[in-house]
Amino acid sequence: MTKERKLSGITVVEGKGLGKAYIVGRAVQQSSVVSISRQDVGDHIMRFNEIRERAKEDYRSYQKNFDGTSSFDASILNIYEHILDDPAFIGQVVETITTKLFDLETSIRLVSNDFIKRFNAAGTSYFKERSGDMVEICEKLITYIHENKGRQKTFLDSIVLVVLRTFTPSDILSYDVHKIKAVVSVSGGKTSHAAILARSYSIPVVSGIHNITERIHPGDELLVDADKATVFIRPTPTVINKYVELEKKETVVRKTLKKKWDRPVYTRDGVHIEVLANISMPDDINDATANGADGVGLVRTEYLLSNKKEFPSEEEQIKFYKSIFKKIGKKECVVRMMDIGGDKIPEFFQMPTEFNPFMGWRAIRILLERKDLFEMQLRAIMIAGQQYNYKIMFPMVTTLQEWIESREVIKEVSKKLKMDVPKCGVLFEVPLAILEMDTFIREIDFASIGTNDLLQYLSAADRNNPKVNHLYNPIEPAFIKIIKTAIDISKDNGTSISICGEMAGNPIYTILLLGIGLKRFSVIPRNIPIIKELISNISYVEAAESASHLFAIDTSSGVNKWIKRVNKQMVGDLLQKIPTFE
Repeated sequence: MTKERKLSGITVVEGKGLGKAYIVGRAVQQSSVVSISRQDVGDHIMRFNEIRERAKEDYRSYQKNFDGTSSFDASILNIYEHILDDPAFIGQVVETITTKLFDLETSIRLVSNDFIKRFNAAGTSYFKERSGDMVEICEKLITYIHENKGRQKTFLDSIVLVVLRTFTPSDILSYDVHKIKAVVSVSGGKTSHAAILARSYSIPVVSGIHNITERIHPGDELLVDADKATVFIRPTPTVINKYVELEKKETVVRKTLKKKWDRPVYTRDGVHIEVLANISMPDDINDATANGADGVGLVRTEYLLSNKKEFPSEEEQIKFYKSIFKKIGKKECVVRMMDIGGDKIPEFFQMPTEFNPFMGWRAIRILLERKDLFEMQLRAIMIAGQQYNYKIMFPMVTTLQEWIESREVIKEVSKKLKMDVPKCGVLFEVPLAILEMDTFIREIDFASIGTNDLLQYLSAADRNNPKVNHLYNPIEPAFIKIIKTAIDISKDNGTSISICGEMAGNPIYTILLLGIGLKRFSVIPRNIPIIKELISNISYVEAAESASHLFAIDTSSGVNKWIKRVNKQMVGDLLQKIPTFE
């Protein structure tokens, strides 16, 4: 039996998970061999010819779509057609299917790997380029084999996704999330959208694992201990038993808290605090309700596009939103307009090449240019939301003029539908906007702060870049002052304000946020009982009094010491008893 190995990486999402390695991000991975019966040979060869022809048509289409202004020479795509028509490639795949009785995917993988090894062994730059071309062809063909028209792929066993690049939201949404027990990736930041999605589904993530294919093989049993940034390959029974016992204890604690907090929460001195849920899919409402959500503070509607081959119709969108509204019932539900762009790019959506897509054409900037998509989504939300307590929130708003233009679109759609204008607000995540909060507040119905992007832009530190993400620190004094100012302005104007970024869901910062006046938290469903338990043990007045001294501190290390001291004073050892921070 192969010995256990242990790898160290970087914690992205805390937790532990056990499952078999399933490698994504490169189609030529060595996979389990799948056999077929003799009578299925003809079908697999026929399918091979079909997908080859389809691939060639796609490459021809790519060439036609280049308008000549690009520096890319589209004619080099001809090489892919030559490979797809190469008698040696075709012959070896057919022979593997016919003589070895392997299925089409296994045959393509084996033959492609054989070609790649031979190209790499040749040593010349020309053949190394052909090796890359072979990877492209293999990926293309395997994609067609697994094309499922938006249906998630599922598994018989629990899996650990092993991603050979930076992992993205689609890496999670393409599969049955209930079977994904953890993610191991080459790279990925703690507050990337993929990490946020993984956290909402309680999927632990470890990144920074290099040379993955040399260390982890498909089907290897993996135990991911993201709390300690460790990955065990083929763990021993002793290690597995220890994991199982810890999981049992955590389950008991979480179950107890869920039962206790299926009701509103008040601070120790009687101040009502709302704890809402951040969700992505209709089924997430079940988790939100089970965990005692007071409502939904953020519906990430762009995930409606995931795994889709085309933009969803108005009817599809209405069905999506109505299923969410129906499940949440009379409680408040804040729907965010699609935040397309950054690392959330649907495969069918034509995006320009951008050096920094997170600061480029995304969210409201796309919607104001693509009014057809903007109006379609507004109509769908408003039609689905009749008789429900919903609000609409707009992401990445930068200037007041941008908001005024958006509001005119809302009024026009409302007029055409003969409906009242819904309550609309802004997700403050762009520095220019939040610094003009006193101007915005007179024009909006509610506000929310997206601490993830806001902090990234204020600190000029890419949250996914391990070289600089130490600068991405939510307890920098300047950042806390900006948040407090926004909360104070909202309070003075009688406008509700929430925080829906990762900061709100981190129990370490609960006292800090209460102390600077926050009364609406919007967090992932599984953290709702934890945040409520903490709130019930804190005096709102005492937290405010303690926080009043915070702004005399001028370093993040000083703020960190303050947080540790105040947490100890107000909640004792409660944080150590919470499963997330064991």
